[in-house]
Amino acid sequence: MISLLSTKSLTETQRQLLAEAGLSVVEQEFIRVQLLPVPPFEWQHNLLFTSQQAVKSVVAQKSIAHPENHTVFCVGEKTKAALETAGFIVKASFESAETMAHFLINSDEDHFDFFCGNRRLDTLPTRLIQKGKNLREIVVYSTENQAQKIETPIDGVLFFSPSGVESFLEKNTLETQPCFCIGSTTAAALHGITQNIYIAPTPTVEATLQLSIDYFKR
Repeated sequence: MISLLSTKSLTETQRQLLAEAGLSVVEQEFIRVQLLPVPPFEWQHNLLFTSQQAVKSVVAQKSIAHPENHTVFCVGEKTKAALETAGFIVKASFESAETMAHFLINSDEDHFDFFCGNRRLDTLPTRLIQKGKNLREIVVYSTENQAQKIETPIDGVLFFSPSGVESFLEKNTLETQPCFCIGSTTAAALHGITQNIYIAPTPTVEATLQLSIDYFKR
């Protein structure tokens, strides 16, 4: 049986998706996430989120008293769903920080609060600031590597973040195994390491799993 390594824990539904396709999966958490205290600022009208973890931190701490009074831009459909569940109004969602940056620099909006992690990529802040936009970053969670040596033979690897790639490579190497990535920024972390990179058509865990299923069904 084909065996995959998932660099994060999956839900039972996600495991079932692989099992029904005849694939087994080994799950290991390669990064550890810690929610950080959110300072009591007076928030801008426009809020930016590029990860579900940032949403989780803000919502858990009830940092924004009236979410319906703000306009939100985010990356990812699941991030959007989490925001809307919490009462935020999502004006637009995007597949990547790059596409969100392109949209915002061409908009009439000039002031933004960006909720992010301690290892956020430079893409969004750099592009907005270069174009004269006013951006305040609020770090609401931290991630740290939780590297582990994988002894079990694996036929493919599922990656869900650049940090996960970095942590995996601390104690493991890639040979000819295909690497299935949730998005282009995660895939970029593998450049120069392997050419066997496959990117999900949409940045969701389910799409990444389906990508691996389709690959091994060929």
